[in-house]
Amino acid sequence: MRIGLTADSGIDLEGIDVLTRRFEALVARQPEVWAIFTTVGGYVFGRSQFESANRASLQVQLGPPAERKIGSNRWIARMRGLIDAERIPGLKVYCTPGHPRHPLEPRGRRPEPAAQGLPARNPGGARRPGGGASQENPGLRNVRHSNENPTRELSIRLGRERAAGYGLDVEDVGKVLRFALAGKVVTDFIVDDRRIDVRLRLDRADVRAPGDLAAILLFSKTQPRVPIRIGDIAQVDIQPQPAAILRDRQQRVVEITASLGGELNLEEAIEQALAATADWTCPGYRLYEAGGLKTLQEGRDLSRLLLGLALFLVLVAMAVQYESLRNPLIILLSVPFALIGVGLELEWTGLPLSMPVWLGLIMLAGIVVNNAIVLVEFIKLQHRRGAERISAIVTAARLHLRPILMTTLTTMVGLLPLALALGEGSELLQPLAVTIVSGLLFSTPVSLILVPLTYRLLAAR
Repeated sequence: MRIGLTADSGIDLEGIDVLTRRFEALVARQPEVWAIFTTVGGYVFGRSQFESANRASLQVQLGPPAERKIGSNRWIARMRGLIDAERIPGLKVYCTPGHPRHPLEPRGRRPEPAAQGLPARNPGGARRPGGGASQENPGLRNVRHSNENPTRELSIRLGRERAAGYGLDVEDVGKVLRFALAGKVVTDFIVDDRRIDVRLRLDRADVRAPGDLAAILLFSKTQPRVPIRIGDIAQVDIQPQPAAILRDRQQRVVEITASLGGELNLEEAIEQALAATADWTCPGYRLYEAGGLKTLQEGRDLSRLLLGLALFLVLVAMAVQYESLRNPLIILLSVPFALIGVGLELEWTGLPLSMPVWLGLIMLAGIVVNNAIVLVEFIKLQHRRGAERISAIVTAARLHLRPILMTTLTTMVGLLPLALALGEGSELLQPLAVTIVSGLLFSTPVSLILVPLTYRLLAAR
């Protein structure tokens, strides 16, 4: 669990440290918390450290699910209520499960649950449009944009015409500022066998504000040489700048990201966000989806293609073995009924149609086909031995009822703990187990009843 704190730029490092200790004490009072790792003055991502005086984060480790009464989402919802009760002005708090994608990490490696892009033509105004673009969507949480936490930089804009009147240019002013701030090694000092450089620069106490830099003297290159101040030929002030510059398709963008909340899945959340911002206009900007929905649709299309290819290869293999299409079509008849069972189960449990579901469908097709192959092959074997067609069907169904039920029940019972999400981390593969269990539960009676009847009808013709 991660809790991120972002304060206004007016709050210094000491202020954010006080606020972080306050939230750390609030989190530590929760009985489900095992450990807290706090970072103040920036954040750590991998092996890299990023300094930011107005940011802090709390990495919270909860106890095992068996030892706490509420889940992660309910714990986050409760913490949001406690944080809202604090009512601290100028502070933004984000509660997210796990570790979200780093702002500078390229898109596609670890995408956010929902994202939109805003190509910016006016970098100076790129901080404004993202603030409320997705706030109307109740299914989104932790809505943020990449330019909501700007940094402050010292800006010195030289009046070129005025500076040229004194024979100065940008390079001359830059040398003076570099000499004043960074200093210059003018000599060295030798003590015994040690050599120490002597650097000449202004005292740090003399350059605490932009006005101090504007008061620095330099001499003109005209004759006679006259002393002038930097403030006479340049404008010195502090300007807000974006903390990170993001580009997509070689265009500068402002990225809006959010976490999923409520009962919405990724596709529904993105569609609702796009619908809410359909009438949104801002000069110089264009709103578009950053690629998460397209990636989801491409993965779904690929899963359908793989499932269809698997069934086609099974049909081809059986057609080669039987040297006809009658028996392979009878065997594949049980697969659509398995899909009906999966659809009803997903509707009942409320699980989304995700990639584990498609993997479970591919595995389910193989299991269902195996049961039908065993049944049809034994019917054909009895018919070759001289038994009548109906007698062969009844004998095959009676003798193979127990093996089919045993293999089906053992598979279902083995996947039942995973389908019920018992144990830590089982939610990841729960849709796969639910798909196989529900498909087998619905397709087994079909295989035992519909396949023999279909064989009876087709064989009679």
